[in-house]
Amino acid sequence: MSLYSVEAICGLTGLLPATLRNWKRAGLITQPQHNGEYTSGQLTRIYSVLDLTATGSTLREIYAFLHGSSPLPNDRWQCRQEEMINQLRDSSDSALQARMQQMGSDYSGDDFVNAYLKPLNLLLRNDHTTGANTRQTRFHDAVVFHARSVMRASVRRKTVPVFLEAVSVSDATEIWFEAIRLTGQGCRVEISENVTGLPATSVYRHDHHMMWCGAGISPLMQWNFREKLRNDNPVMLSGPDRTVLTAA
Repeated sequence: MSLYSVEAICGLTGLLPATLRNWKRAGLITQPQHNGEYTSGQLTRIYSVLDLTATGSTLREIYAFLHGSSPLPNDRWQCRQEEMINQLRDSSDSALQARMQQMGSDYSGDDFVNAYLKPLNLLLRNDHTTGANTRQTRFHDAVVFHARSVMRASVRRKTVPVFLEAVSVSDATEIWFEAIRLTGQGCRVEISENVTGLPATSVYRHDHHMMWCGAGISPLMQWNFREKLRNDNPVMLSGPDRTVLTAA
């Protein structure tokens, strides 16, 4: 019988240990029975729950569906986003941070970022009603707070060290989404968020170097990237806009 540690489960599924704990508390998966390790059957159940949470349904809704008491609602991410927008209007900073942490613990890192945070960020950026700038700022601050929290927690686990460097930024929140996503995939992220136009230096040893391009890449940074490749350094470009910028 194959057995899987928590670290192995997280590596296979892209889940955080906190997410597994939340699913156990919600009754969606059972406790590991073999010295803290999961069986193949339990892993199959975890994959099933992972698919169900990808709909954006709450853990309570998923529990009811699994026990046959109600059908699973269709795509519920819009509901989750509306709940956060309402909190951005009325809730305290601590309540916002708690809500962000809860969402980040209930869902996989990729779903949390791609199906929840990014669309929500787009909605907020296209909102021109009264108080929109304040809501966008509060959202950004809550994302950064959550990112730093999960990054700190990852230090205690056996994770892959990654250096995430901001080369250019058009939306200051996006690089923090990437930090959350990478942490959920089993990485220990060190982030250099400030764009200086010069290569940044990591404080800690890293196995991978990701250069985040939110608004293109300068010729100097492009040269730096290629030089690292020539020296066999583990570097790659990431981000939505990797266009080489022309000199002004």
